[in-house]
Amino acid sequence: MANAFTTVRLLLTGPLVWAVLTGRGGLALLLFLLGVATDVLDGWVARRERPTLLGQFLDPVADKFFYGGVFGALYGAERIPLVGFVLYAVPQLGLGVGALVLWPRRRELRARWPGKAAAGLTALVAGLLVLTPAALPALWVAVAAQFAAASYYLALQARRRTPEAEGPQIPATRRP
Repeated sequence: MANAFTTVRLLLTGPLVWAVLTGRGGLALLLFLLGVATDVLDGWVARRERPTLLGQFLDPVADKFFYGGVFGALYGAERIPLVGFVLYAVPQLGLGVGALVLWPRRRELRARWPGKAAAGLTALVAGLLVLTPAALPALWVAVAAQFAAASYYLALQARRRTPEAEGPQIPATRRP
């Protein structure tokens, strides 16, 4: 069921981008809020039902498409500058590529609190920007949070190996 919510978020991205680009602010806000709701619901359901391998892969991909689409459309509608879109996209691309590189080493990709905080702030800022261009200063706070979260994940991977990368654990035999 969680993967169904994630799929809905992916499917909402195209209409949301269209609504932003064509200046249909009310529709854009409604589609955006539905997308955010699917993100919250898929996380809640996944924690209750146990996350699937597909869901662990699909959810962050859906997030990147959804928010990348929103910020790309906001740039296309001249609501944010190109540098704002690029600075948002850089840590997202880094996290996406990093997750793909690390995927063979890991059985589980988990979000940590810095990533969740940055994601929440990004959702808030994206929603505000869909509503009004006056929220532009908040974009820089969300961009900084994305860079901080990406740096945290990079540091975490640089200093700590995942259990799967360390090989099998062989219990010591006990001698009488």
